[in-house]
Amino acid sequence: MNEIDKKVIKFLLSAGVYSDLAITKNLGITYEELEKSYENLLKEGYLETYEDYQKREKEECSSHSNCNTCSKSNSSCGSCCSKSQDYSNVKVITWKAIDEFQE
Repeated sequence: MNEIDKKVIKFLLSAGVYSDLAITKNLGITYEELEKSYENLLKEGYLETYEDYQKREKEECSSHSNCNTCSKSNSSCGSCCSKSQDYSNVKVITWKAIDEFQE
């Protein structure tokens, strides 16, 4: 893991949701450096795609009661019920990143 990867993951852990533009401006890196960092962090398990996150959550969610009948109006299980929005560019911080970098 290089220094940019460490800066990106620490920045993401520092608060909530950021756009790529906000990340590049705050860290003083280029969009290309950010994309490369995302690739590295995904490969190393510090980030996951939202699609992978949803799959994992749905598996965990379906084991709980009242979650097998998710609908748009029922959001008690969070992401397993939301199917109408595009999250293809969303990255999710993994527990691995939290465990290693949360201060």
